[in-house]
Amino acid sequence: MILRIVILVGTFSLLYPQGCSNKEAEATLEKSKFEPNHDVAEVITVTTRPNTVPNFTWKDPSGKIVDFDSFRGKITLINFWATWCGPCKRELPDLVALSNALAPRGVKFIGISVDRGANVVETVRSYIGQYKIPYQNVIANGELEEAFGNIRAIPTSFIIDANGRIVQTIVGMRTKEFFAQAINRLL
Repeated sequence: MILRIVILVGTFSLLYPQGCSNKEAEATLEKSKFEPNHDVAEVITVTTRPNTVPNFTWKDPSGKIVDFDSFRGKITLINFWATWCGPCKRELPDLVALSNALAPRGVKFIGISVDRGANVVETVRSYIGQYKIPYQNVIANGELEEAFGNIRAIPTSFIIDANGRIVQTIVGMRTKEFFAQAINRLL
């Protein structure tokens, strides 16, 4: 009987990867004492278009407007996440390691936080510093989440080809090896 339960639970976890829903946003965030120096920007505009990734803009630390189209020509992994999401936190070390490993090959990563609140920029900046996330992170607005198909669970990741097309949508937590295989198919 116990073996059947273990097999059933294992099968369920393979069929239904771990992820968070927006209902978990009320979970408390552990405050970090680390004072990071990482850029976090809020999304300014979102432009949807057929057959390619939505273009979205944010400001860099100098005040210059940057857009997703500046990543064109590169394979990009976009990861929707939140500071309060347990599965996001568990997959983060793999994403950081993979982004560092693939940077020399021109692969880009963008984190898109779905956190909300009055101090959202500081909360996300602190989290990025705590986990030493080396890639660009922006804070989503409802419009960006909707443009990506109305994100319902996080983490949700998208593998984008060099032409700006979504080639794979990944809902739920995955391993470094899983992401590496998905990206390597495009390299």
